Amino acid sequence: MTAPLYLDHLASTPLDPAVFEAMRPWLDPAAVGNPHAARHRPGWRAAEAIDAARAEVAALIGARPGEILFTGGATEANNLALLGGTPE
Repeated sequence: MTAPLYLDHLASTPLDPAVFEAMRPWLDPAAVGNPHAARHRPGWRAAEAIDAARAEVAALIGARPGEILFTGGATEANNLALLGGTPE
């Protein structure tokens, strides 16, 4: 029996195991923090993690960290690509 071929990526996309392992520390409810909250430790840790991820992605593609923007989804990314500016 062969494994089913999943084609409904619009509904959800299977997570690569390496991505899951990289995200595992941040999926723990104790690690939740708003990276824009500058007045508490969970916010600082979240901001540091995002900055590290931004630097890692930039290094992979030969960009500067300031050129890497993360969005919350396709609509936000499409608007950013079409309208420009920064996602805020």
